[in-house]
This record gives sequence, C-alpha cells and structure tokens, in this order.
Amino acid sequence: METANMELFTWWADADGIVRGVFIALIIMSVLSWTIMLFKAWQLALAYRAERAFDGTGTPSFNTPSAHIARGLLGVSKDDREALAGALARESRLDFEGGLTLLATIGNTAPFIGLFGTVWGIMHALQGLNGAEALSMDLIAGPVAEALVATAAGLFTAIPAVVGYNLLLRQLRRLFGAVDSNAVRLLSILQTSGVS
Repeated sequence: METANMELFTWWADADGIVRGVFIALIIMSVLSWTIMLFKAWQLALAYRAERAFDGTGTPSFNTPSAHIARGLLGVSKDDREALAGALARESRLDFEGGLTLLATIGNTAPFIGLFGTVWGIMHALQGLNGAEALSMDLIAGPVAEALVATAAGLFTAIPAVVGYNLLLRQLRRLFGAVDSNAVRLLSILQTSGVS
C-alpha cells in the first residue's frame, strides 16, 4: 500500500515549477470555491427561512432584505414607496450575490488552467526524451500520463464550482421571490395603516 502511495505522487518530484504552480493554484481555487459555496448556502438558507417566517404582521427579521426594505420605506411619501421598494430589493440582491461571480470565474477558468498544466507537462516530458537513442511507449506514456493529472485536477476544481454556482443561483431566486412577496405585503401594510 505504501508503494502505491509513493508511486501516486512521483509526478510531483518530476514536475517543474510551472506544473507545480498550476496544481497549487488549482488547490487554492478549489478551497476558495468550497468556502464560498458553503458560506453562501448557509447565508441564503437563513435569509430564506426568515423571509418565509414574515407573515405581514410586525416587522421582518433583522438583517433580511425585507427588513432593509421596511427601514428604507419609513418616512417616504406614498408616491415614491413602490419605486423605492424595488430599488432596495435590487440593492439587497446585489449584496447576496457577493462571491457568486468569483465562483463562476473559478468554474470557467479551472479547466483551462488544468489544460495549460497538461500541455506544459507534455512539453516538459518530450524535452526530457530529447536525445534518447531508442524511444519506447514506456518512456513516453509515463511522463504524458503524469502531465494529464493537471487536466483532471482542473476538472475536479471546476465541476463542483459550476454545480454550486447553479444551485446557489436557484436558491437566490427563491429567496428574492419571497422578498418580492414580502415587499408587496409591506407596501400594503403602509398603505392601509395610513403612514405617510
């Protein structure tokens, strides 16, 4: 078992600085994307639960988009409330979208970074074969297979980031569907209470 583990990581010893840099960059990107996905899923789930709990009576939970809208509508004339509610909802949405652009960027660029590492590794391997008297498949297959690990690492980084981005975007849409409903309730409450 220990021999298999040693063989698994022999490519690291043979890799040059560029290929090692690609792997380090992909590891950082992967950790960053998982951090964003877990934090945003938690943040959106809490906000959605709080938005769903608002039934139109009282005030919305603190630090939710509806609470932001409610605070913004206080002291605003009846004519300006609807436009302001929409603007405040868009402002809140931008706050909740934070991190999603980086997640999408990681999902889109990681395969290309992995591919770059593979191409560079193959070039490095072929340069190492330069001057060999007799070429065999064993001399070529090992270094090329090691170089292909970079593509696999790029895909390993990109696939969860793309799936996470799509799931978080769906969760964000659900949250702001609830926010839109609550904004209508808030406008109705202000209208019927006669607050100007």
